[in-house]
Amino acid sequence: MELFILLIPLLLITSLSAPARQEESDGPDETTLLVRAVRQGDKQAFNRLVLLYQNRIYNLAFNYVKNDEEAKDLAQDIFVTAYRALPKLREDNKFGAWLYQIGLNHCRNRYKRLKRRGFFTNTSLDDDQSSLQLSGKSSPEKEVEEKRTISIVRQAIDTLKDSEKEILVLRDLQGMPYDEIGEILEIPLGTVKSKLSRARTSLKNKLKSVYPKL
Repeated sequence: MELFILLIPLLLITSLSAPARQEESDGPDETTLLVRAVRQGDKQAFNRLVLLYQNRIYNLAFNYVKNDEEAKDLAQDIFVTAYRALPKLREDNKFGAWLYQIGLNHCRNRYKRLKRRGFFTNTSLDDDQSSLQLSGKSSPEKEVEEKRTISIVRQAIDTLKDSEKEILVLRDLQGMPYDEIGEILEIPLGTVKSKLSRARTSLKNKLKSVYPKL
């Protein structure tokens, strides 16, 4: 979150509600118990997993496709794939990272397909419900400027390398802890931090032409 607070104070950066991090305990957490229940044939347990993760997966999808209906459809595909592939999950307590890996693969593929179709040239900023949101406390003139800023930031993020965009989405738009990002991208903690630093620098450099004081 700190990147955009530093770069563009007028924006409120939000991430949709996420499953709370489980407190350390001697027993398995709720997600692990639900995964085990699904393995034993409890379909309602998977519905509960969807409820726990649906906002985060939708938010991830929206950051790629920038359209509500497309994001909902993409999120549904991600969960369907996860349900069918669950027997391949090796560690029940790694469900969250595993689900995000599936999600990122789907997002990459859907984004490329939509881009080839020219989908994003027709995406309206007025319909934008992404993690970059208006403050809701501005005058009409200020809202116009905020929308312009959001558009510029979104366009700048979209021009980054895929690896840079992914790590910015996970950390700065979804607010994920470094260790979870490392699990999802299957890279060491130190690499997560160095990649994030480079991605932030790349984004900052792209925005300097519009905001020279960054």
